[in-house]
Amino acid sequence: MITSKIKIKESVSKVWQALTDKNQMKEWYFDIPDFELKTGAVFNFYEPGEAKQFHHRCTILEIVPEKKFSHTWTHPSHSKGESVVTWLLNHENGVTEVTLQHEGTENFADAGEAFAPENYQMGWNGFMFVLKNYVFGIRKHTYKTEINAPAEKVWNILLNDDTYRQWTTVFCEGSYYQGELKQGGRIHFLTPDGRGMYSDIIFYTPPYNILFQHIGELNDFKELPLDEATEKWTGCFENYIITENEGKTTLTAEVDINPEHAASFDDVFPKGLAKIKELAE
Repeated sequence: MITSKIKIKESVSKVWQALTDKNQMKEWYFDIPDFELKTGAVFNFYEPGEAKQFHHRCTILEIVPEKKFSHTWTHPSHSKGESVVTWLLNHENGVTEVTLQHEGTENFADAGEAFAPENYQMGWNGFMFVLKNYVFGIRKHTYKTEINAPAEKVWNILLNDDTYRQWTTVFCEGSYYQGELKQGGRIHFLTPDGRGMYSDIIFYTPPYNILFQHIGELNDFKELPLDEATEKWTGCFENYIITENEGKTTLTAEVDINPEHAASFDDVFPKGLAKIKELAE
């Protein structure tokens, strides 16, 4: 059985609403138009995007308000198997612990490697951080630019050391990073005086996608332990997606942002992408 847990310093009612209100679920989880919180109800959803890929069909098994929510989880277009997802909530001393259990993922062996249990584990771990950040008010902001250059060139400008330093100047003069670009790699995003942020690479598929998960802060070039402030944003994602069509490339940045920093990012991030476009063209 796959298990993932997270603690959220927030009321159980607020967490429960995020888990069971389809309008809130759309913000952090999946868009599920036919979702109804009723035992026996069936709901359907797909992976994000207009292609409607990876059909999921679920049936609600049990509801214990603010304590337990369980449902089946199937992939009817890919597998004959069935599994069960259970959300458990426990609130103590101002903290809500969320436990996710997914039983039966081995039943999707007929669907291929993409449905391997380790992929579900990684996916659920990511969703737990997204849930926490959503409850704390963090939201995804999307920035996009069209570039008259091939995808590989855009990728290189995005991540090569010399060009990375150029386009990130809009955020902080002298910005750079250290670490190996590979899936599972640890990256230090740094300012010249040794402050910054450390992050892990969750997905790395050159030249089309790199997904960072931000973990904590750096000071004097050293990783700091998480404190109450960083606990509210640790696990945020920064995702770069590159698509190419007939020699033109679309660069999309999806960034989880704390509300108090939203205006600044909305002003500066497009300038960074504009610099990438300038360097590529």
